[in-house]
Amino acid sequence: MNVTVIGAGIGGLTAALSLHAAGIDVRVYESVAEMKALGFGINLQPNAARELIELGLGETLAETAIETAELGYYNKLGQLIWSEPRGCAAGYTWPQYAIERGDLQMILLDAVKGRIGSHNILTGHHLLSFELDSSGVTAHFIERTSGRRLAPARSDVLVGCDGIHSAVRAQLYPGEGAPVGSGRRQWRGVVEAEPFLDGRTHATMGYRDRRAVVYPMSKTSGSPHCASLRV
Repeated sequence: MNVTVIGAGIGGLTAALSLHAAGIDVRVYESVAEMKALGFGINLQPNAARELIELGLGETLAETAIETAELGYYNKLGQLIWSEPRGCAAGYTWPQYAIERGDLQMILLDAVKGRIGSHNILTGHHLLSFELDSSGVTAHFIERTSGRRLAPARSDVLVGCDGIHSAVRAQLYPGEGAPVGSGRRQWRGVVEAEPFLDGRTHATMGYRDRRAVVYPMSKTSGSPHCASLRV
């Protein structure tokens, strides 16, 4: 069996590693021409950390990410309302990690290159359409900047991991329409600051309709924290 994965984000790269670990040939197609470490902080719950650890990425994650020990909710004055331990501190076998999204994507990308080969990651390939038949699937691609058609890909299975504006989903559900916004706004950013509390706390302050979330997320440069404000 061989599989075409559409999208080289966190989902697509993890899928590629899992397929390779199961002995399945896989090739990843990514729309952007150059892969860059983009994004802000994300949290990996223990069930997600387990999958990555079982894929052999535990040591690399531990060198980069912050192992979250506590989740705390605070009012707008900074007074603690409620807190609970997280990850290993809560008795799980696997940790909870906070990590910069770009760092995680590059960890996954390096692992995919090392295991399935750089030649099996094709950037600059935007999915145009796909066709199913009795023996497999054919994917058709274009180069987004020029509109030039690229060589199609033939495989037994196609897996769509191409994000919220998925071309795969759009073909499967043509009448669905664009994602519906909630009307909420969220600003996100990264700052370097001294660790707060125990240096491993995910802090949420405010209330449902107006809140700030701050947590440490990286060991790699200074003391980066991810901050998001939602109103």
